[in-house]
Amino acid sequence: MPLQLDPKALESHLPHRGCNMLPDLVEVHDCGKVARSTATVLPGDARGRLVMGRRDAQGRACWYEPFVFEFLALTGIPLLTPRLAPAGNVAVFSSISRVVFNRQVPFAGKLVGHAEITRDRAPFTVFGTWAEIDGEKVLEAEVMSGVSTLAEVSGRPPKPLPLPASEPISDFGWKERPIRFVDGVVSWDASTKKIVCAYTYPHDHPFVAGHFPGAPLMMGVTQLASVADAAWVAASRLGVKSCTASGSVKRPDGSEVAEVRELVLADDGGVPRIASLRRIAFREPVRPGDTLLIDATLA
Repeated sequence: MPLQLDPKALESHLPHRGCNMLPDLVEVHDCGKVARSTATVLPGDARGRLVMGRRDAQGRACWYEPFVFEFLALTGIPLLTPRLAPAGNVAVFSSISRVVFNRQVPFAGKLVGHAEITRDRAPFTVFGTWAEIDGEKVLEAEVMSGVSTLAEVSGRPPKPLPLPASEPISDFGWKERPIRFVDGVVSWDASTKKIVCAYTYPHDHPFVAGHFPGAPLMMGVTQLASVADAAWVAASRLGVKSCTASGSVKRPDGSEVAEVRELVLADDGGVPRIASLRRIAFREPVRPGDTLLIDATLA
């Protein structure tokens, strides 16, 4: 019989609470090497209001693509439980790669996630992951995770730094304010197709209370979303509806938080969809109050 973990039981495996706890159930199979998860977002669900609140071209509420990645990553974490046994150990994602996202995922229907350990060599574990809905595969990705202590990932307090002046952005009618991860445009060069945007994580962001309770951190997939947002603004300024972009997220002092390679945004009836991604590598954790510069260069 598989080990079944509901949201309450998952709290001993995942540093997520409330709207950040994306799976409804995780089942661990095959001696702890394979996991399957499910999630159904019903009307009024806090996950829908605060975490995934985007719309497709028909106006239907859908999962925002970065949080399907997060859902799959959370599917795999219970497989790391033996490594997390020492008090204070937590799973830390170092990369997501080889992503193919086939279509939008409406809330109506059961999202099923799969994670299988494909490489396990301390301190890193690699998972092959995929998601399906109504029997159709909608996303596949490779996720790499390491193990650290909570003190190591949360020890440095945020250091707010002044950002350059930026031009406000109003290009995001297709998703709610909490999941927009650029505040303004710092610079734009149409000749090189490079844009630099700015973002400050608010202390009262809905994600803060439920991610690493007691030592709040911002989910790494929000940095992926910030590069996608910057790329979308650049594409809009060029008058194109789809694009391929690479970029990075940095602090104002130049230290790198994340690097994104070959992010493809597809036009899905007038709204962008992350269609594929070669890789995002996470360098440093981000905390509420951190100020960031996000650059994206279109191919």
